[in-house]
Amino acid sequence: MDKNDELEKRFGAKLAYIRKSRKLSQIKLAEKVDMNFNYIGQIERGEANVTIKTIKVLADALDVEVKTLFDFSF
Repeated sequence: MDKNDELEKRFGAKLAYIRKSRKLSQIKLAEKVDMNFNYIGQIERGEANVTIKTIKVLADALDVEVKTLFDFSF
């Protein structure tokens, strides 16, 4: 596994952690950000290469700062 794959997996795990702490399903988060819930799942599994714009949209929907999604000490 290369470093990019590791980053994507860690980012996805943090996204899932925050989403679940907000008691949101993947479907509900997808509805909030106008994305397909399958894409949310791909992000959370580290299978998607997410753009900066998408990261900002997700952070806003979860009411966290972007940097919070990159704090992997949880």
